[in-house]
Amino acid sequence: MDLIQPNGQPNYGRFSALPQHIDLNQYVYKNPYGKVLTGWRKRLKYKKFKFCCIQHEHYTIGLAIADIAWAGHGFVYVYDHLKNEVIEWNAINLLAANTVLDEQPLYNQSHFSKSGMQLDIQHANGVRYIQVSKHGELQLSARIFCAGTDPLSLCSPTGINGWTYTQKLTTLGCEGFFKNKRGNIIQFNERTFASLDDTCGFLRPETAWFWLSCNFWDTENNRIGLNLASGVNESFGNENCLWVNGVLYPVADVLFQQQDDNQWIIRSLDNKLNLMISTGWRRYENLNLRLVGSQFSQWQAKVSGTIEQDNKEIVLLNEYGLLEQHYAKW
Repeated sequence: MDLIQPNGQPNYGRFSALPQHIDLNQYVYKNPYGKVLTGWRKRLKYKKFKFCCIQHEHYTIGLAIADIAWAGHGFVYVYDHLKNEVIEWNAINLLAANTVLDEQPLYNQSHFSKSGMQLDIQHANGVRYIQVSKHGELQLSARIFCAGTDPLSLCSPTGINGWTYTQKLTTLGCEGFFKNKRGNIIQFNERTFASLDDTCGFLRPETAWFWLSCNFWDTENNRIGLNLASGVNESFGNENCLWVNGVLYPVADVLFQQQDDNQWIIRSLDNKLNLMISTGWRRYENLNLRLVGSQFSQWQAKVSGTIEQDNKEIVLLNEYGLLEQHYAKW
């Protein structure tokens, strides 16, 4: 299946398999008044990004490449939960210079570079390859294995004239290494988890969302993954799901509520999911250029609570996770 149909409109819904191809040229984009837009006017409305989180014992690694047309953005951080210290780097390239983001679902190659930092993301034959280098010296190298885990693959209508496609995976095996703040090489191991988030589409000119991602081993040695969102991908289904040993289970609509500066609760419409979130270090951006802007918060989080699934109760006890709040005007 191709994401864009011969009539120029996307296939919508949750897919059991990833689309073979996303052909932007095939998509007929109209403004709210029915005029077909092509060329650079169409390209400026198209947004795409790739995010990866790797959870290794008490280290959380986050990295992303984004192409939002008027700018390219790359970031990477390594957070040490025990020492409460972080290595962080991010940069913006105007007009997406030195930014290549290939959104094709099955085979793709993306990269971002600035000031001696280089982020490379490749995907082929069900394996995601990620490298981060500084002045040619590898700081992180990861091979992430997607086989054996059901993908979340969803396309939903967005606003009056757009669409959003997202594919997400959690509790993936990971091999490789990274360097911590002291320059020590730390190997990934069989308990390391990775999660992937690839998103593209014609999002609303003003977009806002809440998002939670969590991967952990439960007390019975099951690998548990969780993806929850509010504010995006809600017009034809949702992207909320639970993974148990690689099997995906849908989750009802959820509500994110902030209780105080460092406490949140998340609950589902059917009351089968009830979580408490404690937040710590935050990756934060605040950019207001009037015509465009972004306020981005991604917290290191500890997640506790319960989820009911198939008459069983999954218990979370201070599991590492990511909580995100994002507002974008683009």
